Amino acid sequence: MLKTQQKILSGYALREAGWDALVKRIGLVNATRFILQYESGYGDYTKIKKELLKGKSVSDICREVEKFEKSNL
Repeated sequence: MLKTQQKILSGYALREAGWDALVKRIGLVNATRFILQYESGYGDYTKIKKELLKGKSVSDICREVEKFEKSNL
């Protein structure tokens, strides 16, 4: 069995190597679009979710989603 050893990269070096590999594979524009899909966000999601959904049933939420989807076609 062949064992390979990999150097453990620092956080910065890992991000840099990952970015370089991504750009090489799919190009700068698509790499940028890919990275932008993963933002860390902000605020307290749990608190906001509780406020938004307070007093609503699953059926209520489903109706709101369906209404939103129909209005945004």
